[in-house]
Amino acid sequence: MAYREAKHAALIADTAVKLFKKDGYEHVSVNDICQKAGISRSSFYMAFSGKRDVIDYILDRTKADEKAMLEGMLDADNDFERMWSIAHRYLQVALEFGPTLTGSLLQLELDGSLDILKSVHAVNDWYIRLTKNCQKSGVILSTEPAELLAPMATEMAYMVTYKWCCTGAGFPLIREARIRAEMCYNVAPEYRMTEEQLDALDP
Repeated sequence: MAYREAKHAALIADTAVKLFKKDGYEHVSVNDICQKAGISRSSFYMAFSGKRDVIDYILDRTKADEKAMLEGMLDADNDFERMWSIAHRYLQVALEFGPTLTGSLLQLELDGSLDILKSVHAVNDWYIRLTKNCQKSGVILSTEPAELLAPMATEMAYMVTYKWCCTGAGFPLIREARIRAEMCYNVAPEYRMTEEQLDALDP
């Protein structure tokens, strides 16, 4: 039975997320998940082959929830805000997961076990096109090639998230990412967020 069709898959995943958020992926065992979820090990293994399989399920479920991102793109006032709506969705997932689980996922990425950056860079073509539009319209003042700016911005958001995890959510993640994005692209002053808008970004 494919794990996505297994009876207990959602329960196991939701339970695992709670434990991973609290203790970190590496410190949670299959037994811990089973005990917390109130299921047997055999039920777990009918749904998943192991903890890593649970992570894949969680990430697949997150990627499938694109409605918020698409609505943000449709409602955006300009192409920079459309780029931001994509980045904002990834940052919201980090907030939902919390610094411990997000940090564990980033560590798995560094170990070569995940493809988080691959999925982030998958939107680079969109970013390049939108960056060029912004440069033409004067929203972005940077004259650097869009092909360089787009990957720089996505890498920077990744590094801000990593720093946020290392500090145990020691600063407002989305606010900091927005400020750095505006600086990286050299967004024209009239298109930058006000302090009040920045303060409202993080829940």
